[in-house]
Amino acid sequence: MSMPLQSSLPRTGPAEIPSECFNLFRLAQGRCSGTLEFSLPGLPGNYLRATAREWRCWNRRLRTDLLSWQGFQVTARNRLDEPVACQLTVYHPYSRTIVHRVHDSAADYLRKLLAQHTPAERGRVIAWPGNRGKGRSASSA
Repeated sequence: MSMPLQSSLPRTGPAEIPSECFNLFRLAQGRCSGTLEFSLPGLPGNYLRATAREWRCWNRRLRTDLLSWQGFQVTARNRLDEPVACQLTVYHPYSRTIVHRVHDSAADYLRKLLAQHTPAERGRVIAWPGNRGKGRSASSA
């Protein structure tokens, strides 16, 4: 969903975050620390700082905020594969050059980050009410 840029900035309007990107953020926030701050791959000089309440993209060269996403409406979606509605605030005209690439860039970074923070040992699924003996069916137990 795109929001047209006009001369009066900042400007806020409805937007959506793709489900994969949002889900990766939530998973990374839970595994890493809660607040994430990183350089956006493929978008040199652009950084993203994300908390549970707001994501903010800023540009080092311009020394200014470019975009922020807030008001995540997580409970409004029925499935994990649906996008998350929110409010997008545009602070700078340069935003139009990166706004459509930020989510893909962030998702690329988060996939790599999560691969580094994968638990060392995978969990085991145990049948309920537990293993009753190998080779015996539930009716003969």
